Amino acid sequence: MCGISGYLDLHKGVDKHILKEMTDVISYRGPDDEGFALFSEAEVLFAKGKDSCETRAEKFLCDCNEQGFFMGLGHRRLSILDLSPLGHQPMEKHGRVMVYNGEIYNFIELRSELEQFGYTFTSSCDSEVVLSAYDYWGSQCVCRFNGMWALAIYDPKKKTLFLSRDRFGVKPLYYYKDGEKLIFASEIKQILCDPTVPRIVNNEILAHYVKFNFREYSEETFFQGIYALRGGCSMTVDIDPEARNIQKMDVHRYYDLNARVKVHPCEDSAKVVGEALRKAIHLRMRSDVKVGSCLSGGLDSSSIVGIICDELKQAHKDAEELTTVSIGFPNDKDINELGFCHQVTDFCRCGEHIITPDIDSVLEHLEQIVWHQDEPLPHLGAEVSYAVFKGAADNGCGVFFDGQGGDEGLAGYYGYYAHYLWNILTRKGIRKFGTELNKIVASSSMTRKLAILYMLYFNIAAVRIWGTSIKRNKYMSHRLRRAVDTSNLQMFFSSKDGTGRQIEDYLYGSLPGILHWEDRNSMASSVETRLPFLDYEYVEKVLSVDLNEKIKNGYTKVPLREYMSGLLPDEVIWRKNKLGFPAPTSRWFWEIPREYFMDLLEQPRSAEFFNLKKIEKDYLRKCGNEEMMAKFILVELWMRKFDMRIAQ
Repeated sequence: MCGISGYLDLHKGVDKHILKEMTDVISYRGPDDEGFALFSEAEVLFAKGKDSCETRAEKFLCDCNEQGFFMGLGHRRLSILDLSPLGHQPMEKHGRVMVYNGEIYNFIELRSELEQFGYTFTSSCDSEVVLSAYDYWGSQCVCRFNGMWALAIYDPKKKTLFLSRDRFGVKPLYYYKDGEKLIFASEIKQILCDPTVPRIVNNEILAHYVKFNFREYSEETFFQGIYALRGGCSMTVDIDPEARNIQKMDVHRYYDLNARVKVHPCEDSAKVVGEALRKAIHLRMRSDVKVGSCLSGGLDSSSIVGIICDELKQAHKDAEELTTVSIGFPNDKDINELGFCHQVTDFCRCGEHIITPDIDSVLEHLEQIVWHQDEPLPHLGAEVSYAVFKGAADNGCGVFFDGQGGDEGLAGYYGYYAHYLWNILTRKGIRKFGTELNKIVASSSMTRKLAILYMLYFNIAAVRIWGTSIKRNKYMSHRLRRAVDTSNLQMFFSSKDGTGRQIEDYLYGSLPGILHWEDRNSMASSVETRLPFLDYEYVEKVLSVDLNEKIKNGYTKVPLREYMSGLLPDEVIWRKNKLGFPAPTSRWFWEIPREYFMDLLEQPRSAEFFNLKKIEKDYLRKCGNEEMMAKFILVELWMRKFDMRIAQ
């Protein structure tokens, strides 16, 4: 796990000071090593920095003469596999140079395959395998990777730059292009190290976040002119240094989830889902540093812990080797899941570490989290994820499992009940609908009224738009309301069956935003997060299972519940209330000191986007929509932290 930087300027040449700053500003992503490569038409010059491993003999970047170099690459390394200097980057092999962030979990199998074709390797890290795979299979090598990655490979002979991001966008990759300048990086703040890059709010993206909570659904970001390379996409850049121009910049999708998923009858869905998850976890246990796991007490994270402990026992190892980190809220019994966490750790006999965030920790970390996230936070509950990864680092875990992606594949969100009930109502009639509704009420924490409201909200676009407008429009300025363009949001409002909605959540809906949050909070503590529910082979198999197999007798995630029998306590497997690492965000909002909130209302940068009179009135009366008032805080802090401007 690492961070990468790239700076290409065919007119003025590379600015080594900007390249160094881009790499330094994300030192937390890779505290173990750093390196640089500068490119001219005639040569490649490798350089080091103050944190480079001691064996590097190159000049320091600050001592290099940058004249004549049109591009530079920078890298920060968090050592996970092969902790030796052999994993140093930028890495050169087969005449190409690479910077790479991520892990290819099947690198051992790929290395064996490549050795049969005559390739040799000097290290035991996956980075060297990636370069050899690119040499043999070209840009299609990424189709053979099982893992997470954001990478850049430059071929000096062909003058071609290849960028790629993993299938679901677990690892981030951003870029900015202005004429013959191209800047790319792991985080947006790196691109902003170039003072010529404008810091202008993307009004439409902001409006859709404030009104609908939609984010990460397109290549556009909250910053005008800065784009994300989407998950499942690669980019090829053809460079002509002699003519001093970028000849072509082509983005293409190498992975299409829609085309890969075929729903078909399944005789034993528990076996199909469970064995695919076990294989994904087994692959992700490859590490040369200590491994831990998040444990919320819910089915997804508990299943990961249960399977890891079972794998350790089968290998005749002690399950206590696994450290879990859990969040507790002793004063909020409705959302406190520690009882379930204790049941899991007692059953599996693994280690346990408990964290109890409160408003003091929220206020202590909030501005730091805003800075790490680069874009407005989803809500005040971001403190929970931040605290979990900090707890992982405090317990010496360099690798940390998490359950993100479990709900999307197994129809775990309560919103999936909406599609299930809608299909029953429209295809099988009111009597069958009533029967299934009763089962859902008996097997979950949903009421009949809430289940019916969900069904209408998620299946009728007009209801969804009207519902959000009633709740949120009055807190938005006229300018921000005008920036809403539902024609660019048809992926959320078009009619889909249950599987179609699941695919939407992987590509545009819940998951991309969660992954953004996950990456920044884990990297802030120099921890590599691993997500077995996003193994692409697992995803394709779980989506091939019909929704009616996943929701049965009112329960969601039935195949996984059945597979985990004997690996977890029944009370955890068949628990009825779904929480998903919750936080008491409403209580936290009202515990924010008045002077803190009122200070934000003094000459706010976000005044163009919010109805400040409404926000102040509701706050002083201690009533209204806490979610929207919290969004004002989060947007205001973001605009101040990144010195954002408003488009004229």
